[in-house]
Amino acid sequence: MFAMTASFGLPCVLFTITPEDAVNFRIRVMAKGEAGSQIPPSVGSEEGFHRDYVMESEKIRIENPGLRAIDFENVIGIVVEEILGWDRKNNCNKVGYGLFGDLDAWSFAVEEQGRKTLHAHFLLWVKGYNELIEGLTVSTPVMTAQALIKV
Repeated sequence: MFAMTASFGLPCVLFTITPEDAVNFRIRVMAKGEAGSQIPPSVGSEEGFHRDYVMESEKIRIENPGLRAIDFENVIGIVVEEILGWDRKNNCNKVGYGLFGDLDAWSFAVEEQGRKTLHAHFLLWVKGYNELIEGLTVSTPVMTAQALIKV
């Protein structure tokens, strides 16, 4: 990221994604196949059913860290392609597609939280951002100490 800052200047957007995986339906299906595809309980369901579903989902999540990593990687791919508007196959910006505008570059770092869930911090370099900031600065003459003494 330091090399990217040297190349592109300061990033202009920082955001974090934390996909919830405690009761992740996709992980249940990957771990248990058709048996895991039990539809999650609706809001009005019996309370014990909710508790049992959550406890079983938590057990599946802890027992299958590889599936959690695969699911996290899939979520990152969706964020990169659909939110950032980046063509991963050709490694370039999709002009006019991203939520934050067209990008010069992007990067992310992955961390594990205390409750063993993954999250990613993204830095974005939006095209034309540095020129915009430079254009917004007002060029006013700066008075030196000697000029102030004369006044």
